[in-house]
Order: sequence, then structure tokens, then C-alpha cells
Amino acid sequence: MQFSTSIQDNTSKQTWWERFTSQPHQLFFTSAIFFAIFIMVLTLFSLLGKINLDFALIHGFGLNYGLFTNAFLGFLITVMPKYNSSIVIKRDKYLQAWIIYQVGIFCSLFLSIVIGKILVSLVMFYFVKLFHNSIKEGKALVKTDSKYINLILFIGASLLFIEAITFYNLSTLIFFAYLLSMVFIIALRMIPAFYFAYTKITPWQRPEYIRPISFILLSITGISMQFQFDFILKIISFTSLLFFGFVIYKLNLFKKTPPLISVLVVGLIWFEIAYISLFIESIVTAYSFKLSFHIFAIGFVTTLLIGFGSRVVMGHAVPPQAMVADKITLSLFFLTQIVLISRVIVSISFIAHLDIFTIFLHLSSTLWIVMFIIWTIRYGKTLIRIKS
Repeated sequence: MQFSTSIQDNTSKQTWWERFTSQPHQLFFTSAIFFAIFIMVLTLFSLLGKINLDFALIHGFGLNYGLFTNAFLGFLITVMPKYNSSIVIKRDKYLQAWIIYQVGIFCSLFLSIVIGKILVSLVMFYFVKLFHNSIKEGKALVKTDSKYINLILFIGASLLFIEAITFYNLSTLIFFAYLLSMVFIIALRMIPAFYFAYTKITPWQRPEYIRPISFILLSITGISMQFQFDFILKIISFTSLLFFGFVIYKLNLFKKTPPLISVLVVGLIWFEIAYISLFIESIVTAYSFKLSFHIFAIGFVTTLLIGFGSRVVMGHAVPPQAMVADKITLSLFFLTQIVLISRVIVSISFIAHLDIFTIFLHLSSTLWIVMFIIWTIRYGKTLIRIKS
């Protein structure tokens, strides 16, 4: 109790800026939520013909690097030292990099695509080096997850740098080889840890081959979709749905748990459904308006983003909040699924040549914006440390 009082006293003497920048997740999560809303507003205006901007740049780059990578970096700067039993990454190591990263995103969107993307990739390379040092100096006996995560971050930075200097759109490859790989490797570590800590059941001892095969399958999926290797896509999507279905089944995460854990399990299930959808698409339809793509992006990545983001904000609040999903948080989980279903209806309507697909396209974009506004109302005050 005495220690807790001391921390509170020190915190109360800090300025708002000192409190806000004292934890990396606060900076990067704030940026991620801002871009989640801002990028989708631009996307919606673009769909409505209200603005004349490059849709692929806004929607692809904006979400991959403005939203998701900001969230990744905030999470990784926080957990990498814990994963590796190394020293905490101090504010002077991430504050300027955070500023430069946001400048790079805005520069890419509105000033110079090349300079902006190079800036963003260089900041990512900087964090790769920072995490490498954390892994190298850490005292943890097992560092495999950290090494894979850092390698995937390096690939995400490298692909963006290549995209910048070649002027070639690699967004599909980036989505699978970088974004999905990153989320899946993190999920493979974190979700069973949360689940089995609650249920007290002995977890499945995952074989060492799970991580490399997962990364290879996701990367080949991205390559086959990026360069339209249709025959390879059929083979890899079928192979992947079998492999990932086996992994998710063996994880055995199907007992009743609190909503904050259950929603993460739901995200993993959507990952398998997305691969099933991708296989069916590769056989029966020439173009589905990216049905499986959005099941991956909303059902898997966004569901986990909401779940992990809520846990991190509550767990690292000062003082920490109880890890219990209130009614607003539960409504966010529910709304995420509605956004996904709306986007699925878009693709199904498009395949069936129904004009209503545009209505649901605008609806899904609007609901996305509403969802992140609600998240901001619920967690924004805690995240930006308005109160000490």
C-alpha cells in the first residue's frame, strides 16, 4: 500500500504531457484510434465521390500502417521487454520516433508518397533494431516468439520501402506476409496464455514447426494473391485451411470464459473461416469484392485489436482497472461482428449483381467509424491520461 501511494504521489506531480508520454502504448494507441476513424472517414468520402484521393493509398496504406502498425508498435514496445526479461524501453527511445512516424503517415497521404513511406519504413527499421537489442540483452530462456515478431516487423518495413522506391502497390502481400503474420504469431502466444490462466487447464504444447509453417503459408497466400497466381492460390488456401483448422482445434479454447477472453477466441475462429472463404472464392468466383480479405481484416485483426487494445489500456492504467468487460465494451465486441457481417453482405450482393451492395458498403464504413468513436468515449480518457 505504501508503494502504491508513492507512485500516485509521483504521478500527481507530472504534467499531462509527461503522463501521456510515460507509456508507449498511450502514444501509439492514440494515433491508431485517430487513424482508424480518420482513414475510414476519408474512405467513405472517397466512395461517395466527395474527395479525389488515391483509394488504394488511403484504404490500404492508411489502415495497414496508420492504424494497425501504430497499434503493433505501442503493444510491442510495452511487451518486448517483458517477453525477454530485459530492461524497459525508456521514453527517449520512442518519443521522437513516434512523432516522425505520424509525420510520415501524413506525408504519405497528402504530400509525398515516396518520402512519407520511406520515413515510415525507416522508423520501423529503427524499432527493429531497438527490439533486437532488447532480445539480445534479455535474460529470458526462450526468445523464439520475439525473434519471429521482430523478423515480421522487418519484413513489413522492407516491403513498404520497396513499395516506395519502385512505385509498385504491394498492399496485398504486405497484408498477408506482414500484418496477418504479425497478428497470428502474437495471438498464438497471448490467447492461450489468457485462456489457460483462467481455466487452469494444461495447454497444448505447440510444436516448433507451427510458427514457421504459419508464416510460410501466409506469405505464399499473399504472393499468390498479389501476383494473381490462381492455381497456387487454390492449393495454398486449401492447405492453409487444413493446417490452421488443425492448430485452432488442438489449442482447445472452447470452454466458457469471460468476454475479454472469449472475443479473442472468436477472432481466431474468424481466421479459419476467412481461409475457408478464400478457398471457395478461388474455385467458384473470379472476383468477390475481397470477401475473405475483409473477414481476415475485420473478423480476425480488428476483433483482436479491440480485445487486446481494451486489455492493455485497462491493465496499464494508473491505477490499473479491473479486467472486466462492461456493457460498452461488450457492445463494441458485438458491433465489430455487425461491421463484419455488413461487409460480408457487400461482397455477397456484389457477386449476386445486386445494387444494394453499395448501401451496405457505405453502412459498413459508417459503422466502423461509430465503433471506434464508442471505443474512444469508453477508453479515451484513460488512454490519454486526462487525470493522474
